[in-house]
Amino acid sequence: MSTAGRTALTRPDRPAHPDETRAVHGARWIAVASLAVGVLNYGYALLLTRLLDVQAYAVFAAGQGLVLSVATVALVSIPWVLAQALARARTDTERAEAVRFATVAATLGALVTAAAVAAVASRFASPATVLVLAAGTFLIFVTTVTVGWLQGTERMRTLACVTTGEAVLKVAVGLLLVSVLGLSDTGALAALGIAVLPFLLWWPRGLGTGGQRPRFAVRAYGDLWRRAGKIAALQGLVALLSTIDVVVITVLPTDRAAAASYQASVMVGRIPLFLAGAIAMAFLPALARRSAGTPLAASAVRMYLTVALPFTVVCATAPQAVLTTVFPAGYAMMSTLLVFTAISGLAVGALTLAATFCQAVDDFGCLRQQLLGLAVYVAALVVGWRAGGVVGLAGGVAVGTLVATVLLVGRLIRRQGFGALVRPSLVAPLLLTALFLALRGTPVLWTVAATAVGAYGTVRFLRHRSPAEPSRPSLLAGRPPSAPAGAETVRLLTDAVWHGLARRADDQLLRRALVLAQRNRVAGRLARRYPDRLAGPLADADRANDRLRANLAAATGLLTAAGVPAVVIRADADGGHGRDDFDLVVPEDRWSAADRALTGWYRHRSRYWLERSTKVLLEPVDGGPAAHLHRTVSWYGVPVIPTGDLFARAVPHHGDGDRDGGRRLVPDPADQLRIRLAHALFRNQTLDLSDLLAIRPLLTPGVTARAQRAAEREGWPLALRAALTAATDAIERLDRGQTVRLPLPLPVPLSLRAGLEHAGGLLRSGRRGPAARELALRVPLVLAKKLRRADL
Repeated sequence: MSTAGRTALTRPDRPAHPDETRAVHGARWIAVASLAVGVLNYGYALLLTRLLDVQAYAVFAAGQGLVLSVATVALVSIPWVLAQALARARTDTERAEAVRFATVAATLGALVTAAAVAAVASRFASPATVLVLAAGTFLIFVTTVTVGWLQGTERMRTLACVTTGEAVLKVAVGLLLVSVLGLSDTGALAALGIAVLPFLLWWPRGLGTGGQRPRFAVRAYGDLWRRAGKIAALQGLVALLSTIDVVVITVLPTDRAAAASYQASVMVGRIPLFLAGAIAMAFLPALARRSAGTPLAASAVRMYLTVALPFTVVCATAPQAVLTTVFPAGYAMMSTLLVFTAISGLAVGALTLAATFCQAVDDFGCLRQQLLGLAVYVAALVVGWRAGGVVGLAGGVAVGTLVATVLLVGRLIRRQGFGALVRPSLVAPLLLTALFLALRGTPVLWTVAATAVGAYGTVRFLRHRSPAEPSRPSLLAGRPPSAPAGAETVRLLTDAVWHGLARRADDQLLRRALVLAQRNRVAGRLARRYPDRLAGPLADADRANDRLRANLAAATGLLTAAGVPAVVIRADADGGHGRDDFDLVVPEDRWSAADRALTGWYRHRSRYWLERSTKVLLEPVDGGPAAHLHRTVSWYGVPVIPTGDLFARAVPHHGDGDRDGGRRLVPDPADQLRIRLAHALFRNQTLDLSDLLAIRPLLTPGVTARAQRAAEREGWPLALRAALTAATDAIERLDRGQTVRLPLPLPVPLSLRAGLEHAGGLLRSGRRGPAARELALRVPLVLAKKLRRADL
């Protein structure tokens, strides 16, 4: 067939990699937790300005600055090294050794750093306060092992909740010690150490001995020690730039009220630093798995600027009347100082992100630029102090921080290109600055405007979506790929995939059909009908199917060699469905043996938090389709088909193109039918075209009767019958050439009734735990799926 005058269609944007999906979800949790922690910390410090006198608050601020600096170093060195080691570990022994290294490094670092903090604190604090600061530093360092463990096992939700709980506990304990027991600055600082104790509840356990390496053998962990040292140096310099001024102001010969005003203004102006730290922590694992200059880095910068730029404008233009209302009378200089501390806060946050981008690609040569920036910073601080006292010091810090940031960002551009950055528009910040300067004389209007801008920036931040990879040409020429498909698009797709007919179609219609085919996991089948015009998608489908067959054969071969039986419950490797991963069920008592058999085949393992006890995702070393290893046929931890029955009826598979000689097992036809329908009922709430294609040959009287009898034993016969009716009706309409909505949504009441019926069946069989889980999850899961369909 001639292709003259036709345009070859490019392949559409592909969905985000699972690694990136985890990173984005984790970023949201960590960002929200960090915002909550920032609000709590801000409120705590604000309350202390009322509860402590000026001198006691100056001691508290200096002590907190010290602890913050060491905590920053601890949180970005030991936890990140541990998280990376856990992500790359292939055996339990390697994981145990990584945890043991982190424990040793944290303990040694805690001892050394606690001594250093005590030495510095002795210059401005009482002996009791010095002891409290040293003990708190020790506890903060040791509990970073838990942070690295949670990050490395991708339990970002848990990490976010524990971190928020730490801030709540700190505020409660601090207020108790200060206001009730009257312990002044000592009590306020003691709360910093007490608050981290709950992290010990999630301390990594049950990892075995981890080999025979000596506990304090530095040479045995040479690579990990070197990496930890470089990361600590890199992030330690950032921490120095963010805390030197807060500590130095306490020992300079100046009025205590002026020093307290400066420290309070730094507390407000440096909020972007906490925001940047949260973004860096969430994005670092994903950045470390990508090449330099990735657009994911630009997304991190965009998230930061969304909030940091308007916040800086608001702080720098804050009216004196507003500050007097919030802070006591002793902090009168804040209106002047905030102009400089807001600028330095924005710069040090950007510096944190730039250092993280260098760290992610092991570019530790940036330490030279950091040391030069630190020297400029210190010189500017000294010159500013001598020229203008506290106000001059604030100006010098702002200049020094900006220079240090420019030096590091300049290296980043030279080494990684502009792909890691976003060129922000200055129009909006300049307009905001002009607006707030105009409203500065009217505090009420300024407050209303500041609240509105803050709320808008926060909403944009929380709704931010990160692009996956460099975008490819769009198929829809300006229309979003998720636009609802029209009847003509559906007809073209079903004619090609269901009836095998290649109708004439213009490029725009074929583009829409390809997008719809991807949503229905039949892009390969569509491309086979139009091989010249969809050459790219066809090549992708063939490549994906080859890799799926290879990975499936390798995994099942390893399991068979280890004597572990496995049933392949889902692996659409026939070149038509386009599904990437495959699903295997192994018996409960062979779960550990299966994991050992596949050790070395996979490079990374992860669990979804709702299916942590029933399923694990194994991503192969060579890339390509991953294996979903199940203990049973279940969804969201709720079992549907008993594993024993599944294996009792399973049969060997001898499909075309198999590379394992038919060694794998597949469910018998009745089980295949129930698995497809149960997946639609209990998870997707839809039947896509690939499901209907797979169900179609199973609709024989014998198969459906056996499936119905099995569903009665399992406790969901009415739900199966309703889903089977919906699928049969859709298949009959497609056979007659009629239009069907694709993917085919199952009614919400049907999904809710299915959950209720299944929970009753589980209760009757004595499985109260799964029944309670079914009842608890059904409504939110159905609503979440419905909202997601509404967005498509």
